[in-house]
Amino acid sequence: MKFSLLSALLCLGTAIAQSPLYSGVQPGTTAFVGGLVVTNTNPPPVTQLFDLQVVDPNGLTITQIDCNANTSAGTNGTLGVWITAAGNTHVGNQLNAAAWTQVATATRTHTGGRVAYVLPTPFYLAPGTYGMALHYVGCNPVYTNPVTPVPNLPTSYSNAEATLNMVSARVRSSDLVNPFGGTAGGNSPRHANIALYYISGAVAVDFAGTPLRGASPLPVQFTNFAVSGNAGGILAYAWDFDGDNVIDSSLPNPLHTYTQCGTYTVSLTIVDAVGPTTVTKVNYVQTDIVVPSFTSTLIGANLVQFTDTSSPTPATWDWDLDGDGLTDSTQQNPVWVYTNGCDEVNVRLITTLACQPAVTLQKRIAVASALETTFQSGLIINGTVTGGTNFVDTTVTNPQGVTICGMHVNSSVAANGAVTVNVHQKSGTYVGSVENAAVWRLVGTANGVSRGTGQRTFVQFVPPLYLAAGTHGLAIEQVGASPVYTNLGAAQTYTNADLSITAGLVQSPPIFGPAATSTQFSPRVWNGSFYYSTSSSVGAAGYGYIGEGCAGSLGVPGNVATSQPRVGTSATVEVDNLPANVAFFLVGFSRTSSLFGPLPVDLTVYGAPGCFGRVAPDATTLLLGANNRATWSLSVPAGPGLIGLQFFTQALALDPTANALGAVTSDAAAMMIGN
Repeated sequence: MKFSLLSALLCLGTAIAQSPLYSGVQPGTTAFVGGLVVTNTNPPPVTQLFDLQVVDPNGLTITQIDCNANTSAGTNGTLGVWITAAGNTHVGNQLNAAAWTQVATATRTHTGGRVAYVLPTPFYLAPGTYGMALHYVGCNPVYTNPVTPVPNLPTSYSNAEATLNMVSARVRSSDLVNPFGGTAGGNSPRHANIALYYISGAVAVDFAGTPLRGASPLPVQFTNFAVSGNAGGILAYAWDFDGDNVIDSSLPNPLHTYTQCGTYTVSLTIVDAVGPTTVTKVNYVQTDIVVPSFTSTLIGANLVQFTDTSSPTPATWDWDLDGDGLTDSTQQNPVWVYTNGCDEVNVRLITTLACQPAVTLQKRIAVASALETTFQSGLIINGTVTGGTNFVDTTVTNPQGVTICGMHVNSSVAANGAVTVNVHQKSGTYVGSVENAAVWRLVGTANGVSRGTGQRTFVQFVPPLYLAAGTHGLAIEQVGASPVYTNLGAAQTYTNADLSITAGLVQSPPIFGPAATSTQFSPRVWNGSFYYSTSSSVGAAGYGYIGEGCAGSLGVPGNVATSQPRVGTSATVEVDNLPANVAFFLVGFSRTSSLFGPLPVDLTVYGAPGCFGRVAPDATTLLLGANNRATWSLSVPAGPGLIGLQFFTQALALDPTANALGAVTSDAAAMMIGN
């Protein structure tokens, strides 16, 4: 049963005051000019100390603290807040734990810069002077020597309610648990780059609900973030879940189920000895609002299957599949035939559900199967960088491999500017190899026209990139400007039936350089999509790198297709870096075993240390070349029954001065016969 809101609130007979959480202003936000951190390498927990004078006669309730941070300590940070008793100071107490009381803690994932810590339990400070200590774990604070900027920083920051006294402010390394542990007093003066948010008085009210969107019936768990510094604390809670001014629950943290479609305003009122205080969030909960999404899969030549992945499931669908603005299908999962392969197309999906208005998603795709990471954006290396590289691991689970014809990337290049993407590949994970250029191969370059930061910019690879089954490290390099990427607090994995992408890491130029000259940031998630086909879907051909060779007197011999292995044509492969212009070209049906045992086989025992035979030698051809290179050709008959056959190749290059064997191995490759 519902109760009258006014009669329940102690029969006060007065209108309920609306008191937003952040009604206060910041008391002289200190300068976020940065400049210093304790260390950029595995920094310890850090404590900042300063004094706060509360002059508002009603006192202040602190609700949020913003801090300046960098990411060298990680991106999941905890902030603990400690104060002295009224009338005391931090000066002389930086090692005296007995002088301090913890009043708040907050944890959040951040991307560096100004980080907002909303305090789940705000705290009240009566008028007076306090020492304040901020204890950072996993969040490396940035602070400032006040005499460095010109003009110098002020010694205090004041407004009508409070003063931040930074005369003797300091920063010090501390313990994981004890903000005042250790022996060093720290450096002073050092100004914390912070901002305090508060309300005047002893009461702060806020709440959160989860989830806030979904299909009805939708259960929502509400949690109050309320505090009262008045005598007796909070005496009662009153929740109105649907904006009708009557109480739905008097529990502190209730669970409420929304049974019908709608948009709901939610209010929480708390009552203390002084009276009621209310916070209201308009249109806070929405049921049956669709978040439209879809995937696309190539199921035949230029034939794409679209699959609706909207949440919750819509009642109606309106698809424009060819970018002409007209409805092409009202099915949930339509199939569409396109004129050209791997072209970029603007697809629009309009969804409706129950009482809510239609929601539209427009997404640029390519005529191919797709796997996308994210386009949340958020970060670039810097505004003047000459490039940058995202590292991802791609695990291909389709035994026939995938042939990547294009990508969508997120670039900081201004709209309509040129974008160049280089893709480097290695066998196995990129982890541990970011600074080892020797194990990477440039396997493709593509150019496109930027659609601007945050947008999907399409680049097409000619010839396409073939990835055989297995795990491949990929370095996706943008030339000329930084890629745009996202910090999600951890590496992220995105998966479909054919492959997965785990991202990852970003590196500033030069690519594969040491960390001292090409800074690495991790975890950082590539914003991008692969567009690909498979042999089973369209009979896609491919020729791609699967493992490194070993260096001879001219370097590692290459093994690169100059024409693709398609039925009715001749496939050609070039092997380079041949000092004697002679090589044996091996073609096998396996890269895991041969008549001679398991693969790869270490050739050290044959006098070629660091060299590995990676393919079964089921067929061997002698290549005689010139100018340190030779060509191998395969005439592929026109029979469609050959489509889907897979072979593996590697060359043994004669190199009399390289080692005792007098030969080195080329890179190994996989070949897929296709249309």
